[in-house]
Amino acid sequence: MVHLILSITLSLLLCGSNNLPGRYFSQPNATPHIQRVTYRTYTNVRFQYSVSYPAGILIPQGESTNSDGQIFRSRDRHAEMRVFGRYNVQDETLQSAFNAAQEGKDVTYKALKGNFYVVSGRQNGKIFYEKTMLKGDTFKTFMIEYDESESAKYDPITARIARSFVG
Repeated sequence: MVHLILSITLSLLLCGSNNLPGRYFSQPNATPHIQRVTYRTYTNVRFQYSVSYPAGILIPQGESTNSDGQIFRSRDRHAEMRVFGRYNVQDETLQSAFNAAQEGKDVTYKALKGNFYVVSGRQNGKIFYEKTMLKGDTFKTFMIEYDESESAKYDPITARIARSFVG
């Protein structure tokens, strides 16, 4: 009898059961359970840009007092996203901003195309990603930073956010 109970228990653990509320077990040769992420959109009226963010993962901290953008943080504070606009008051070029974004960092990817650039890499155990657009006399920037150990979680989130960043 003990062997039968042990066999049934192991079968449920290894093969799964859909009758257990709130638990997910993989079926043999089945696609593993993937957590759904809900995205919301933050729109900045002052600098006319918008970006999607994963609600429940990155929590909005409230728009800045001068309405240039917002910070979003994970509950454990291991990830942070910033999005903001700024006027180009020093006649800075996109190229010079691109160069400045790389200073003092271990850059693993960079691209300068048309009216935007992307710089990504590692620094102090974190992965960083920055995308900046220059529209007229306004720079619009999205940046995210997260622990390297959480790259499996945040890499796809970062890709989705970067695609959504428009202005």
